[in-house]
Amino acid sequence: MMLNKIIDDYVVSDQIEENDIKKIKEAGFKTILCNRPDGEELNQITVKSIQDEATNNGINFIHQPVIGGQLTKKDIEDFTHHFKSAEKPIFAYCRTGTRCSMLWALSESEVRPKDEILKLTSDAGYNLTNLFR
Repeated sequence: MMLNKIIDDYVVSDQIEENDIKKIKEAGFKTILCNRPDGEELNQITVKSIQDEATNNGINFIHQPVIGGQLTKKDIEDFTHHFKSAEKPIFAYCRTGTRCSMLWALSESEVRPKDEILKLTSDAGYNLTNLFR
């Protein structure tokens, strides 16, 4: 599990496991946002198993599956809605954290300068320069 902070209220990670949930709760996260569809890889942990563990630990859980490399305008709109309405801070995960970073970056592109978005995501370990070309 990684804790790649984009902003104070939004941290992204690669795939997590059930035993990571307690650490996520101890770190103070109120919502887990999963952008990974089930069955993306062989032997991938199911979203339901993560969701059940989050719920058992009193953490909100949102599942917005997005297919890697196929972001749509609706995906961005849905993410924006989830981001605005979710209890913060948010811990988001997918396979590597890139989708979660891209969704945040695109949702913020109307309210933050692109250079700021690229710096924040780069500082978190994600090079999204091709996203705004």
